[in-house]
Amino acid sequence: PVLLCIIGCNLTPTYCSCAQFPQACTTQEALDDRICCPLWNGSPCGSRFNRGTCAPHSPQPLPKSKDYREHWPSVFYDTVCTCYGNYDGFDCGQCSPGWTGPTCTQRHHVLRKEITDMTESERVNFFESLQKAKTTTSSRYKILISNDTTVKDNYEFHHATVYDLYVWLHYYAAKSFYGTHNNAAHMGPAFPFWHRVFLLFIEREIRDLTGNQDFYIPYWDWTRNPYCNICINRYFGASNQDGTINRVSHFSRWRPICPYTEGNIICTPTTDESVHVLRQPGTDPLFNTLPTIQDVIETLEMGTYDTSPYDRTATNSFRNKLEGFEITHASPQLRSSMHNLVHNYLNGTVSDVPIAANDPIFMVHHSFIDKLLEVWLRSHTNASYPESNEVFPPQRAHSNMAPFFPLRTNAYYWDRTTDLCVHLCVTKINKSENLRHQSNKKHESLKPHLKRQWPVLSMFFVVLSCYCGVRQIIMISLFGVVLLCRPQEH
Repeated sequence: PVLLCIIGCNLTPTYCSCAQFPQACTTQEALDDRICCPLWNGSPCGSRFNRGTCAPHSPQPLPKSKDYREHWPSVFYDTVCTCYGNYDGFDCGQCSPGWTGPTCTQRHHVLRKEITDMTESERVNFFESLQKAKTTTSSRYKILISNDTTVKDNYEFHHATVYDLYVWLHYYAAKSFYGTHNNAAHMGPAFPFWHRVFLLFIEREIRDLTGNQDFYIPYWDWTRNPYCNICINRYFGASNQDGTINRVSHFSRWRPICPYTEGNIICTPTTDESVHVLRQPGTDPLFNTLPTIQDVIETLEMGTYDTSPYDRTATNSFRNKLEGFEITHASPQLRSSMHNLVHNYLNGTVSDVPIAANDPIFMVHHSFIDKLLEVWLRSHTNASYPESNEVFPPQRAHSNMAPFFPLRTNAYYWDRTTDLCVHLCVTKINKSENLRHQSNKKHESLKPHLKRQWPVLSMFFVVLSCYCGVRQIIMISLFGVVLLCRPQEH
């Protein structure tokens, strides 16, 4: 079996998509003409500079949609930018992540670290960048709101901050499609790939916003502790008794957007100052634990990416085990596992799928899911994205991921993972690794014992100092501590 290394790894792909809706494509003219080909340096899609072309996105007519999010982006546009080579973006004016330079031919690698392994300056910079993204209006995109996704043209565009745009993307894709319980980003084979593109989008937007081209989303390895070690004010904020975030934390002042998930509504913004990001980790008795290292090992050992019927009921499926609908044998008593268990354990805003990204802890959780995906892909090079028509249409191999620009099919990313990074940390799990985790648990179990025995030990030192020299005190003290700290049998 394979296991993710504890140290940080570069997981920045050399491809990406950018999100809708580019402001240039929200004008009445663009909507009437059904064309989304913004100018780059004076020509549509940078065509004069051979960066891309403005072309129809579908070679054949598509069936009529019941929900205007289907067959992305056919309800809105017939013609969009198709970028060449390593060029990227809605106007082909950017480089794909992993590339830089005037012609996007120079490699650019960014190391994603585990969040608690970041240096102090890295940690401060990360949280300051999130705060800037939350409070700065995007100059590139608008969000769409609607009170009925079944009625064509029943929508309007609004400005949003960079971070709220990111939240909206997840909301748009995660809401169930009309007449189904399915969506474009969960409960199917697109799940980890959609979220990979999602992370890459916000990384690049924050890089452009801050000017820091090495900005990255760290990952949270939730197997390191049996509790949320980053639910403290140093990281994402401690929780008050009512689930609100402690006022010492920046995040206590964050207001969710799109807080309602009912019906066919898409993102009705709220100005209600009483709405907060909520989090009560570990307080739901049904989900009061985090996934373990054994759960991760079992998931990575799955041999098939996904299995029929390619939904939440699939068995012997890496995707479904990673997503957490298929319970691992290591934790049979649980009602959810892996990815889903973390969402449920946190017990708050992040537990409600469409609005989950309002809590910024979402991104570091999914950065770890993305890392586990890459570990699995690199050890299963003969696997493939399912081509079956059983797959929910928006998640089929050749369907475009909604709502991203430039267009990418769900299967597009599959055979491009070998370009993700130079230093991916994959290693064999061995006995010493298991022993390390067992040892950590023993040390945790000793803490109450040491607390009880410390007054006795202190008195022992006082008496000892009355009768012995310094050398004898040191020798006997060390012997006493060894005896005291022996693992206790209970």
